[in-house]
Amino acid sequence: MGRRVWNKLLSLWEKHGWQSMLGHLSHTLAPERLGPSLTERIFWRADTDEPVVALSFDDGPHPTFTPRLLDILAKHKVPATFFLIGRYVKKHPHIAERIAADRHEIGNHTYHHRIMPLLPGRMLEHEIRTTHQLILDATGREAQLLRPPMGLFTRRTVDVTEACGYKTVVGDVYPRDPNLPGTERIVRRVLRRTRPGSLIILHDGGNTRMVDRSQTLTAVDRIIPELKRRGYRFVTLSKLIEKDKLSESIATGDS
Repeated sequence: MGRRVWNKLLSLWEKHGWQSMLGHLSHTLAPERLGPSLTERIFWRADTDEPVVALSFDDGPHPTFTPRLLDILAKHKVPATFFLIGRYVKKHPHIAERIAADRHEIGNHTYHHRIMPLLPGRMLEHEIRTTHQLILDATGREAQLLRPPMGLFTRRTVDVTEACGYKTVVGDVYPRDPNLPGTERIVRRVLRRTRPGSLIILHDGGNTRMVDRSQTLTAVDRIIPELKRRGYRFVTLSKLIEKDKLSESIATGDS
């Protein structure tokens, strides 16, 4: 580890404590950017030259921050994909209903947001199927995409996910917004790493009593117009996956 990085970590520790420091270290290492070389069974980003990106939000629906985020997305007229936690859908079905009514895409983020590789097969399947039914009841939609909590998976969890009718997705641009690095840093991290086909990971909810996503919302309000200025178009995640399949088809001569 270089002296500059070490000094940066010490500075973050002094200013913000362990949360910000761990977030900075995780962002520096960026394991999500290595994803495509790990397995093709998981969607990380689209292999395309088209200037398209997808926004995704985890851990909702949240009674305060999700409605505010929906207002921001409506203002900018862009779609997004929301990975919802089942127990929060059960608690706030009207917010899940609004997400669908605003024509955003909805994905499954399990019922409790537990570490999937640590769960027995039956419990893992229950986490997925229970959330699937709650989303269906609240929105009338059949979710087909699942993001594993904290992006953690194994071959077994992917097998179970696929057996439940889902595609596992992660993403390639993650500014560690739950670690509260500050609005400026969230904006800078997203803009630096976004490229054609990127799937951006952000959060509108959380799993602690004191959830604050105001930094994320302010950042989104700035990220969208800047990426538009750079020529990017925003699509839902399923549309981004279609772009990836089309690119693969062209590359193999199957089109």
